[in-house]
Amino acid sequence: MGSRAATPAKMGSGGSTASRAAKPQVVHVGTTSASPAQEALKKAQGRADAAAGFARQVSPASQEGRLIDNLDPKGLTSLVLAADVGGTNSRLLLYSLSPDAKISEKQQAPGTLVFVRKYMNINFGSFSEIMSQFFVDVKSQYSEVEAAFTPVVACLAVAGVVQQNVSRLTNLDWRIDGDELSSKFRIAVVEIINDFVAQGYGVLTLSDSEVQQISGPEALTHGPKACVGAGTGLGQCFLTPGPDGSFTAYPSEGGHAEFAPRGEGSDETQIELLRYLKVKFSAWNRISFERVVSGKGICNVYEFLAYRSPQRVDKAMHKEFQAKPGDASVVVRGAKPDSLCEEALKIFASCYGAVCGTFALQTMPFGGLYLTGGVTQKLRDFLQKDESFMDAFFDKGRVAPMLHDIPLLFVKGDDMGMRGAHLRAVHLLKQQSTGMTRKTHRQASKHLVPPRSQGIVEIKSLLGDTEA
Repeated sequence: MGSRAATPAKMGSGGSTASRAAKPQVVHVGTTSASPAQEALKKAQGRADAAAGFARQVSPASQEGRLIDNLDPKGLTSLVLAADVGGTNSRLLLYSLSPDAKISEKQQAPGTLVFVRKYMNINFGSFSEIMSQFFVDVKSQYSEVEAAFTPVVACLAVAGVVQQNVSRLTNLDWRIDGDELSSKFRIAVVEIINDFVAQGYGVLTLSDSEVQQISGPEALTHGPKACVGAGTGLGQCFLTPGPDGSFTAYPSEGGHAEFAPRGEGSDETQIELLRYLKVKFSAWNRISFERVVSGKGICNVYEFLAYRSPQRVDKAMHKEFQAKPGDASVVVRGAKPDSLCEEALKIFASCYGAVCGTFALQTMPFGGLYLTGGVTQKLRDFLQKDESFMDAFFDKGRVAPMLHDIPLLFVKGDDMGMRGAHLRAVHLLKQQSTGMTRKTHRQASKHLVPPRSQGIVEIKSLLGDTEA
């Protein structure tokens, strides 16, 4: 939204509502002694990590480093790089495959994993530094192999809005430019995609056992697909098939659309929620859906209910909530029958269903509407048992019958972003090998979306970093 959050309102007899979680920040690499500002940034990073823990998708333990004992240089026919660049960590994977390797439906993209490593962003000054370190690490691990290990193409899934192959990360003031990285590392194509677009490509790799259909008929093989995911934020994307049947994923920032309160008859609970959030976030005109439908959104809804009905507050639970601001798992654990926490989850589920139904109307995904995200996974049972989600999904007036023809599916896996970036990298390799190079039309000026907190920019300036 762009406006800074006001100090949360006071509760009647239950104390103050939970304060805002600090935003993750960045410091320079190579500092010998930490200044007070840097120490403050590291502490803020830790608090933000804890607050986002409920929403973050945690992949199963995976191998890191060198993954092939006896690597034959002749087997390095073509290398592709896939990366998941988050606000806290960056994970890079190097695959080897032939350009004519077959991409099969409902299977992970082809390729042999050569090397993988995860880096903490706070230890580096830019993503370019992380890439440099990655290639140094690859070469050191395969020191006996006479090979350059330079990928032909790369696909970087980043946590930020992407414009003209450039992005500024959502939680860090890092500017990542695909064309600049391509030139610096001599990679033919470096494509930057939004991390939720990567989730969309990941959908294409799902087997039948990795999804759970909860509504609608069998998905049309070549019908449009859509993906909605509640996690740290609210992500959306959609996919359409081309003449050859292959799908292209397109980004959407629909999670930042205006929150539209709903309620039967004279029920103005969600209208009151909107008023509360406008005060909390100093919003003059609007509140986005992401303020309600996300991990932190659950916390916002609970805070509102606690302020509205202080006599119903469970003091022990609320004390824990205040000790862990922004941690939605506290609300989930406290969701006993007829509690404020349960009511908060019901409001969240209703708003989530409304968002999904609206996106289904906008994209008509008869190839399937897939629900992903860390919050979605953790609340999957609740969203199915409670009627709030499905009631709101189908509550679309005259066009509601159409929604019964849209396959609605829960995604069980938690590695969609990496799988999607890998698949897109293979697509790029095939395009490059056949001469189908990507054309870019760069404008002189780009209005890149800034990080979530202007404070990140201000503190970086104090540390001497003036990079835009």
